[in-house]
Amino acid sequence: MRLERDAFELSELVDRWGIAGADIRYLVASNRMRLSVRIVAQPAVLHATEWTAEGESFFVPVEEKVFSGLGDLALRDAFRLVRDGEGHVTHLFLPEEQMLTLCRDGGICFSHVDLLVRRDCAEALEREVLGVPLTTSEAFDFRLFVYDGREFAFTMPQARALEFMMAQTQAGAPDQHHSDILNAVGSTSQRLSSLFSRKPWWSQLLCKTEGRRGWYHLDPDFVTWLLTRHRD
Repeated sequence: MRLERDAFELSELVDRWGIAGADIRYLVASNRMRLSVRIVAQPAVLHATEWTAEGESFFVPVEEKVFSGLGDLALRDAFRLVRDGEGHVTHLFLPEEQMLTLCRDGGICFSHVDLLVRRDCAEALEREVLGVPLTTSEAFDFRLFVYDGREFAFTMPQARALEFMMAQTQAGAPDQHHSDILNAVGSTSQRLSSLFSRKPWWSQLLCKTEGRRGWYHLDPDFVTWLLTRHRD
């Protein structure tokens, strides 16, 4: 008998797709693969989304309950789990813009074996990402390269930030808030300037978005160069 499951274990998808740990971290950091976990009979507080008059969303508690089911991990928690192998989680996100706060002190400790991918997300990945060859920009090594006559050398977290921004640019969302960039690479820094400390030329590649405080985008000339550098 074949069961129709609502999610797949990450480990079985890795075997099916034949991808490595670096590919998993990339898919998670670029928000292309959202990870979930399943909890059983855990006390939690359910929150619903409400909106201010200015159109900003916030969560309000609506119910205490014992919850069983799938919950989606925040991007920071998901990346920490695929990077470190385990970690404590205090909040999970549900469909219809709901959130769970887990009542156990310190949250619940999850490990790599607990990670799941919802069926619809897995199918979308197979169809839209893994079913086609990687583009040259996805294969690009952001740790060391020469651009515009200058050599750039970055640490792995710095390179992942640039990689994340390129992925978002190609997905049609070139402008990203600095907190989302830092979350995507699992950085504890509060500012991009701290992440890129001792790298004075980083702002030539990652520019502030005019009129939107805290938002950044890749320099358009740099994006063009990334997409066309192998053409004759």
